[in-house]
Amino acid sequence: MSDYTNEHDLSGVRSERIDRLVEWERYDEALREAGEWLREEPESPEPYNALATIYMNKKEYEHALEGTSQALRIEPDNERAWTLRAFIYYDKREWSLMLQATHEGLRINPYQAHLYYLLSNMHNMQGKFQEALEQIRHALRLQPQHGIYLAMYSYVLANLNEKEASYQASLEALQYDLEDAQTFMYLGWAAERRGDAKTAKQMMEQAIRLHPNNEQIRTEYLEAMQKNYWFYRIFTLPLFLRKLRGWQLMLIWMVAWILFRPLLIVLIILYILSHLLSKTFVHLQVYGWHRAPKSHRKSRKK
Repeated sequence: MSDYTNEHDLSGVRSERIDRLVEWERYDEALREAGEWLREEPESPEPYNALATIYMNKKEYEHALEGTSQALRIEPDNERAWTLRAFIYYDKREWSLMLQATHEGLRINPYQAHLYYLLSNMHNMQGKFQEALEQIRHALRLQPQHGIYLAMYSYVLANLNEKEASYQASLEALQYDLEDAQTFMYLGWAAERRGDAKTAKQMMEQAIRLHPNNEQIRTEYLEAMQKNYWFYRIFTLPLFLRKLRGWQLMLIWMVAWILFRPLLIVLIILYILSHLLSKTFVHLQVYGWHRAPKSHRKSRKK
């Protein structure tokens, strides 16, 4: 799910129309509107930023980067352009370029809480949860009553095995941004990390209610439903093992394979059966005896 859609700081009537069209995914209309704006103000950076925003949501990143380049040609310290570049490189997983754009954006305006949130997200994806915690705390110092930031905070704390603090942060997050699917998705992830499959499912239900066409949310919702079957949860990786590094898990696996090979083979077979059975139950619960729509079979999970 894209993180740049949470902040809408373009100004003016025309930019508001473009922002609304992007939200409705009416990209062709948004591009026509931005083209007219560009003809009216060819030496302003904002029409180029609007074009970059549209192309970014369309996942046409090279066009989006070109838009920000044109905006920076006109105004090298344009805050919006640097922020958009940070979002684009985040989506492209080009971390060094994202960090460069983020630092430029924060140099121009050190009070952009969403850039700290973006940095926290990057560290989360890299498994650097302590660094993620520091960045999300920066965001919360700037905007302490922001639901998505609090939900991310809850998720980071859960990854650090701070279960009670994570739970309290999730309760606070539910006081804000209750119409944002991302808030509920992060709260669902946080609950799942705390081992609370029931709450995770409830949070994902709220997320999909708010954004039913989002592929990632649909995938997360189906997985949350699957994890609510007790026979599947028995074979999922225990919470304390999730904190181990890859080489540590590999070492444990190798030792267990040498010492308990027959038992491991049985457990693997039972895990596969529980996975397939729970997945079948979820499919029947959601789609009945019909095949899932093609668009539902693939995800872009981050």
